[in-house]
Amino acid sequence: MQICCTKKLYDELGIVPGKGTEENDLFCWSVHLITVKRRKTLVAVNDSNRYGFVLHGLKAKDFKHINELLIQGIRNCLRDEKIKSEIIERYLKAAGELVFSKTRGSKYVARLNKACERVNIFDNFLETKELYQTNVAKRMNNDLMKVPQESDYTYPHALLYRDFKRFAGEEIVQCEAADIMVKLNLDRHTAWRRVITPADITFKQLHIILQAVFGWKSYHLYDFNIFDEANKCVLRVISEFEEIFEPRPDCPMRLDSEVNFSEYARQPYKIIYCYDYGDNWEHEITIRGTNTEYNKTYPVCLMGEGDAPPEDVGGIPGFMEFLKIMADPNHADYKTMQNWAQSQWYRSFDMELINKRLETILRV
Repeated sequence: MQICCTKKLYDELGIVPGKGTEENDLFCWSVHLITVKRRKTLVAVNDSNRYGFVLHGLKAKDFKHINELLIQGIRNCLRDEKIKSEIIERYLKAAGELVFSKTRGSKYVARLNKACERVNIFDNFLETKELYQTNVAKRMNNDLMKVPQESDYTYPHALLYRDFKRFAGEEIVQCEAADIMVKLNLDRHTAWRRVITPADITFKQLHIILQAVFGWKSYHLYDFNIFDEANKCVLRVISEFEEIFEPRPDCPMRLDSEVNFSEYARQPYKIIYCYDYGDNWEHEITIRGTNTEYNKTYPVCLMGEGDAPPEDVGGIPGFMEFLKIMADPNHADYKTMQNWAQSQWYRSFDMELINKRLETILRV
């Protein structure tokens, strides 16, 4: 494994880097040391796919164990992409022991500098209690870029998957996923979606997924109420943006960003997701089961039926009136309503479009 250091880093390490002989970009990581919020921060980028990770808040004692920290950083970033643990270990073994060298040229330094810019842009997401920075790495690796000699733009994580599939010669992703059925209460009408999603997500991320599959715009507040088989509320999960809420003595309350969906995905809980307290859109979530060999890092809408209402239509009564007007081109308000629906980006259920959005939704 060749660690290609900038001068600032190898001066900090107090080493004289070698020339480096590794020719396979996949086994080379360009690494720079920057200062963010007055704390030493290491940014590492793979020379083949530009995928990287960040270590923030390094102290003098940490540089004495830099080999272990770099290996663990590589291991962590590959785990974040849900690459199979046996493939990660196979990669580390094939890469061999760490060898420190100078950077390998202006092309790789430019990529490294770009990653460092992204870290500075997203410095508000840095965690002071952890060295390895998951949130900043996600944003750094979600930078759309143009690949030379290819027509399309792509992401570092897409190139990472390409590289590791070639390296492993097999499917590389595996994680636990939850198969859920979500029904939106529309009185006489029906709108439902069946979705499979990685289970290791927060309820805040589940909210974002549900917004996408039903075509909502996340304009309003929301909550989740979780019920056991006896229909007893075991937890209310609220948005961090709620300024006023009433605690219930019979049901504990937690923030959506602090609760992992996997805690409730393995048991037959019923979950009610309420979006927009004015229109009061209630979605009943039923957990159909789990799949421990899911081979994607993102959710997929498997099937669905019915169109969700546009935002701010006025609840179920307003939606019924909306449908009545939209079904009658001769209605006096038809043209006005049609224009309003277009301004709301109202559209019929389109599973292909939904799944296109879902591919990157957990990286936002």
